[in-house]
Amino acid sequence: MPRLSYVGALLGIATFLSTPIFAQESARNTPAKSAPNSARVRNVVVRGTGAAMEVEIQTSGAPVAPDTQAITGPDRIVVDFPGALPAAELRALKVNRGALKGIRAGLFFSNPPITRIVLDLVEPQSYRVSTIQNAIVVKLGPAKLGPVTAAGAKAQDVPAAPAAKLRNASLAAGKNVAAARVAAAVSNTTAPPPAAVSEAPPPAKPVVTVTFESGMLRIRAEKATLAQVLFEVQRQTQAEIAIPAGAEQEEVVADLGPAPARDVLASLLNGSPYNFIFVGNELSLERVILTRRDSNIF
Repeated sequence: MPRLSYVGALLGIATFLSTPIFAQESARNTPAKSAPNSARVRNVVVRGTGAAMEVEIQTSGAPVAPDTQAITGPDRIVVDFPGALPAAELRALKVNRGALKGIRAGLFFSNPPITRIVLDLVEPQSYRVSTIQNAIVVKLGPAKLGPVTAAGAKAQDVPAAPAAKLRNASLAAGKNVAAARVAAAVSNTTAPPPAAVSEAPPPAKPVVTVTFESGMLRIRAEKATLAQVLFEVQRQTQAEIAIPAGAEQEEVVADLGPAPARDVLASLLNGSPYNFIFVGNELSLERVILTRRDSNIF
């Protein structure tokens, strides 16, 4: 009898010890429930017509600072909400009003959660983002100039007038030279040589140079902003990059690569105030997710 009691005690202890392990494993496999005050993107409302349209993105819970970017090919404006989940009632919209074709909405990334709102456009639009209580308002307007290049200037901003003036000056100088030669032949005197036409100054060296060939990325930046560098990386790699707010104030001086895109971007972003996640394989880059670090953590 004492031997049976000893065996029964061992079985009881084993059962007691295994219970927390099972409970822990079960808790690990059970999806975590969102906190009641977690941020959510609830609804999208379109107001106005023509050149006075605005899109109100309604949220709830904790306040969220959105990241916005304009992307071409096709033209669209992307608004990301880091840390926010889409509400059950959030739906895509077909608008077909003015320059706004429609609105897509959904969960862009799950861990950490990022909800993405995409405004599909007929043509490029300027936009302004303002924040009101429990909502973000994106006001659209016609784009007055071409798309922004990596150097921060408009692609169509190069003035044609100086070149035209230079051509006119060359023609005028040629006419003056011919007239001087005729006068010299008539008067048997030597005319002074025509004044030299000043040449156009050499083009300014670009502040950002990015190449992407066979999966190898190379970045050269001299006093450029992080937003300019990321825009050019996005243009060369065709990856989706949500350029965060404040990146236009971060100055970058870099000479990186050629190396796999992930390695080059990791070297660029290490030490920056942003967390980053890369999506894609070693030689191709599909998406770069950037979120601002919480300054209270460090």
